[in-house]
Amino acid sequence: MLSPSTADEIWNECNELLAQDNFSARGIMQQMNVKMVGTTDDPIDSLEHHAEIAKDGSFTIKVLPSWRPDKAFNIEQATFNDYMAKLGEVSDTDIRRFADLQTALTKRLDHFAAHGCKVSDHALDVVMFAEANEAELDSILARRLAGETLSEHEVAQFKTAVLVFLGAEYARRGWVQQYHIGALRNNNLRQFKLLGPDVGFDSINDRPMAEELSKLLSKQNEENLLPKTILYCLNPRDNEVLGTMIGNFQGEGMPGKMQFGSGWWFNDQKDGMERQMTQLAQLGLLSRFVGMLTDSRSFLSYTRHEYFRRILCQMIGRWVEAAKHRRTSTCWARW
Repeated sequence: MLSPSTADEIWNECNELLAQDNFSARGIMQQMNVKMVGTTDDPIDSLEHHAEIAKDGSFTIKVLPSWRPDKAFNIEQATFNDYMAKLGEVSDTDIRRFADLQTALTKRLDHFAAHGCKVSDHALDVVMFAEANEAELDSILARRLAGETLSEHEVAQFKTAVLVFLGAEYARRGWVQQYHIGALRNNNLRQFKLLGPDVGFDSINDRPMAEELSKLLSKQNEENLLPKTILYCLNPRDNEVLGTMIGNFQGEGMPGKMQFGSGWWFNDQKDGMERQMTQLAQLGLLSRFVGMLTDSRSFLSYTRHEYFRRILCQMIGRWVEAAKHRRTSTCWARW
């Protein structure tokens, strides 16, 4: 147990263990029986290190990229124009119109697919939906590239178009799309100016999501090009929203196509995990749940899977003991 009296002992023992080969990054993954790691990668990444690992016959764990296109999507950000220039350079595409952006992204999707990518991940801090025609999208992109500030409606139009386009590309390629919804980022402006983003000053948002998310998924589904999807909410208030939303878009012949993702970020602790699984079981099928995930960039977080398994078993055990489920049910044998 970590305490002031044991801190030095634990510190020294941990450092001794980390000096051993079986507690290196690769050693930890092998100890935890990891079969595949999905890293988080930007569309402009070269993926050269993935290629090197793939050629390394001494390492049998697959390390595959995951497509994280937030910078190509967040047109309202101050860094958007610089990012468009970089995306255009790596894709050999002059990005002026929306079709040019689609071309550039398609080339990078092909590059990721060639390196084994099967999944995308999007941070939808706020879910937006607004349709636009091609001329409107061309105008929005051109004005932003010229340095103009866009209205919230125009931002929503652009983001909707990008998500619908990418969703169709994922569906054609058999990829899974993930939406992480509801973070309120960079709350402390002074610390943001001092340290930059993603350093701990984020919290839970309480913006409504149901109607806009429904419209977005329905639009992706119009041409039967809604890919396999995992939806995560940061605000546990929205658990039932996602638990019911996935039922609207399940696909025939594809059990579990739409997933209510595991407790995320502030919710990947005991209460949050139990709350998410209980509400999923009440509203859908827990047996189709894909389960827990971990942070690929944090090698020590693989223990989260063991933590999750214990919580899941305890939770189901309590249901059986309370006669909420038959003790002799054959379904548990499949788990």
